[in-house]
Amino acid sequence: MSTQTKNFWFDLFLNNTLASRIRKNLFLKILFFTCSINFLSVGIALLVTFTSSTGPAAREKQREENRQQNLAQILYLYSTPLIERWISDGKSASISYADKLENIIDFEPYLFDSEGHSLISRKISPEFEAILKRFRKDDNPVIKVTTANGIVVMCRIVGSDGKTYTAAGSQGRTRRFSIFPRDFTMRITISIIMLTLLSFLLARHITDPITKLRKATQKFATGDLGARVSETLGKRQDEIAQLGLDFDQMTSQIQNLIKDRQQLLRDVSHELRSPLARLFVALEISKKKASEDVIPSLQRIALEAERLNTLIGEILLLNKLETGPNLRICKLVDLSELIHRIGEDANFEAHTRNVSVVIAPFPVIHVNGYPEMIHRAIENVVRNAIRYTDKGTTVNISIETRESEKDPLILTIEDNGPGVPSINLPHLFKPFYRVEGDRGRKTGGTGVGLTIAYRAIKLHDGEIWAENSKDGGLKIIITIPKKMIAT
Repeated sequence: MSTQTKNFWFDLFLNNTLASRIRKNLFLKILFFTCSINFLSVGIALLVTFTSSTGPAAREKQREENRQQNLAQILYLYSTPLIERWISDGKSASISYADKLENIIDFEPYLFDSEGHSLISRKISPEFEAILKRFRKDDNPVIKVTTANGIVVMCRIVGSDGKTYTAAGSQGRTRRFSIFPRDFTMRITISIIMLTLLSFLLARHITDPITKLRKATQKFATGDLGARVSETLGKRQDEIAQLGLDFDQMTSQIQNLIKDRQQLLRDVSHELRSPLARLFVALEISKKKASEDVIPSLQRIALEAERLNTLIGEILLLNKLETGPNLRICKLVDLSELIHRIGEDANFEAHTRNVSVVIAPFPVIHVNGYPEMIHRAIENVVRNAIRYTDKGTTVNISIETRESEKDPLILTIEDNGPGVPSINLPHLFKPFYRVEGDRGRKTGGTGVGLTIAYRAIKLHDGEIWAENSKDGGLKIIITIPKKMIAT
């Protein structure tokens, strides 16, 4: 059965909103299906019980048939004396005898001649008269009918005078036997409550550890490498508990691998900086002793060494961001002053390319955060825009604030360069990612600037992404949540 077919039958019994919630929630899904199975089982059990040959419905039918048979036997037993009283003593004697029979045996007798005329004074209902007409047209010697008012039995008897009489008997309906026990409603209510409670406990037993595992996974995904789940599962020893242990083992191994990698990066970076420092000293000494034709080569060596030193610093900062700086003690940052300071520094750097940084007016904004990380994030994006914008153009910085508490602060940094192919936009924030093979070398980038910006903004629960402008160029958008903005 296809998924669409299953959803059709699922939505057939539930409204779309409830069905959608059940499909998205494992607890509700288990609770719904277990309750449905329980109620269906109860319904089938009741159906089998009350439709079987030995069930209450069958016993009620048999009881009704026995009443009809008993009434027929009583009619045969007392109808002949009643007819003889009519033949021998007349109408008054037969009526008196009929009244005695009715008082003694709770049986209302009737007597009719062959034409269907009543021989004793008895009130005949339309229903009774219809049965009598049907019986006179029928060839059966006896008819037994159960009506809304009771049981009616009729038979043909030949009297001593040779005439055929129709004797009839009517017995009112007794207290109807119920196929359900008196306390059936209470029993079925208690059963439904117990089944629902058991279904709830079963669904909770299955989904509760999965919910805990999901929360631990979310913590781990946000950088909490110490997130574990097995301690919260109690004494469970089933497959879900084993899954929790496997999750803890996996997170422990990943945590150790990340720690080893971070330590390796720190060790390698520090080890590289020592010979770099000696290299700079040697270069300065060589410049003093070198001839003029050697100076350009030494300056090239110094430039590459400086780039290497910058790259090592960026790697160390990126490593620090991955481990997570201490953001518990947030500082108040004047975002307005910070952006204008970055703009002034960037304008000084951009002057050599005939490029300028333009900051759109915006009100004073203070945010709570890690000042160095916010500064590096915005600065890296601005410097990246300066590198790739066309000569003689501008890099535009703007901030948008909204009144709603849910809407974040939006910082946009837009250049006027060639832009980036759409297929490459999601990868711009990956370490050392380059759209072209020599792009970073032409512009002097290290390949981790946008990655540092991405990690720094994420540490402040913000978002950062890239998109191409309609008029060309690349636009980097940074959002800072309202909770980080100081009021």
